[in-house]
Amino acid sequence: MKMSSAISTLLISGLVAAPVFAQTDDGPISTNVTGIKEQLIRTPVIADAPADDFNRVAWCHGALSGHMDLAEKITSVEPLSEDMQKIGASYLRAYEASLTLSKKGEAKEGRDSAEAAREKGFDGWEEARQAAADKEGRGKAAGAYVNWSLPGDCERAAIALSGHPDIFKEMQTEEEAKIIAEALKPSAERQKLDVHKEKTATVAPTDDKEAIGRAVAKAEPKEKGNWASGLMSKIGWGKKDGE
Repeated sequence: MKMSSAISTLLISGLVAAPVFAQTDDGPISTNVTGIKEQLIRTPVIADAPADDFNRVAWCHGALSGHMDLAEKITSVEPLSEDMQKIGASYLRAYEASLTLSKKGEAKEGRDSAEAAREKGFDGWEEARQAAADKEGRGKAAGAYVNWSLPGDCERAAIALSGHPDIFKEMQTEEEAKIIAEALKPSAERQKLDVHKEKTATVAPTDDKEAIGRAVAKAEPKEKGNWASGLMSKIGWGKKDGE
């Protein structure tokens, strides 16, 4: 599936060592639709996120999963990129690992707080989702999707919370690592995305990272596109509490 040039540019613009979706820490990148008056669709920005790292990571999880959910609602005007969704799934897994490794994640109060923050991040896309439901507004929703990028402070918060400087790489599957490596190449050398179709391992690396792998064994969505489901059901927190 061919990815639009706009999305390809978005993928590469803030990369190098940063996450694929990263933008500047203090606000949206210059092309974010919140800065384009004619778009009029508000998208999540870091100012919306809680100040503490634990809830901020949960908010980032919600904002990114909302972005991925929107992608599946605008396919009539913006073809869905399976590779972008796979990259997103990799980042969600890193956020879930970070939350699970935190001491706050051990208490029900902390888990409930994280779930509320995740919902806030996901709900930041409500205006765009409503536009996507209307044929005439779908183009604006697509503009909101294409021009958004995840705040770079999401990476910092996840690393600080987990205590693992390479948490994003640690949580990548082989297939996701290939896709991200392709996206990181200079545009002149990069193939189009959605080219890695071969079946590869779908579990996180183990060895010295086995503890993290166990922590997020239930983290991936059970159904494609089920991005709105909560953190507790994804990570297994609810089951741990007997809920």
